[in-house]
Amino acid sequence: TFLLPQQEIGIFLENQQRLTQLTEERDRAFSDLTHELRTPLTSIALVAETLSKRLHPPEVNWVERMLNETNRLIDLIQNWLDLSQLHANPSQYLNYQNFSLRDLISAVWYNLQPLAEKKQIKLIITGVEQVEILADKSRLTQVFANILDNGIKHSPQASPITLHLSLGGSDSQAKSLVICDIIDSGEGFLEADLPYVFNRLYRGDTSRKRNSNSFHTLAQGSGLGLSIAQEIIQAHGGKIIARNHPQTKGAWLQIILPLQPNHVTPPVKKTQKR
Repeated sequence: TFLLPQQEIGIFLENQQRLTQLTEERDRAFSDLTHELRTPLTSIALVAETLSKRLHPPEVNWVERMLNETNRLIDLIQNWLDLSQLHANPSQYLNYQNFSLRDLISAVWYNLQPLAEKKQIKLIITGVEQVEILADKSRLTQVFANILDNGIKHSPQASPITLHLSLGGSDSQAKSLVICDIIDSGEGFLEADLPYVFNRLYRGDTSRKRNSNSFHTLAQGSGLGLSIAQEIIQAHGGKIIARNHPQTKGAWLQIILPLQPNHVTPPVKKTQKR
C-alpha cells in the first residue's frame, strides 16, 4: 500500500464522483427510453399476433418470428425497468410475507418441468427439509425461476441439477441465514467472466467461449437475468455468488439470505375470534 498526496486524493474523488454521476445519468436516460418504447412495442406485438391468426405458411412463419423478437424486446424493457426500480428504492418494491422456501422452489421447478423433461433433467433438492423465511415471495420466485431455467438450458442431456439448502450464521446469530447452493453439470462460466456476470447487459467475450451451449454463454438472453437476481437478493439483505463447481465443473450459484431481515417487522398473524 502507498499514500497519495492530498491533491491527488482530491482529483481521484472528483473523478469518481463524476463517473458515478455519468452512470446515473446514463441509467436514467435509458429508463426513460424504455418507458417510451414499451407502448409501441406492445402495439406491434398485438398487430403481429392478429396477423398470425389470419395468414398461412410461409407468411405466418415470418410474422411469428417478428412476434417472438418483439416479445423478447418487451421482456428486456420490463427487466430493465424492474432493475432500475429495485436499484433506486429496493424496500419500496418488496412485499414481505412468511413462507416455505423449499415449497417455493418446488413450485418453480413444477412450472419448468416441461422444459426439463425434454432434456431428461431432474432437480435434486437436499439439505434442510423446512425453511421458513420472511421475504418477497414473488421476487424470490423470479430469482429461482431465472437461475433454474438457465441451468436447464445450459446443462447436458440427462444430467441433474443439485440444489442444497443449509442454515448458517455467526456465533451470535446461529442459523439466522439460509444458504442455497445451485449446481449444474454444464460448462460453467469462463473464469474471465466471473467478476462481471452480475453486471447489467454484460455479454462476455464470445470469441473465448468453449461451447456455445454452456451456461457461460452470456450473449444469450437479455443479459439482465443475473443482474436482477442480484438486486433482489441484495434488497433482502443477502448476497449471491457465482463460481464454477470443482467437481461438476458446471455453474455454481450460491444464494445467502437472512431468514428474518433486520429492517423488516414480521407480519402479525391473525387469530380467529371465538
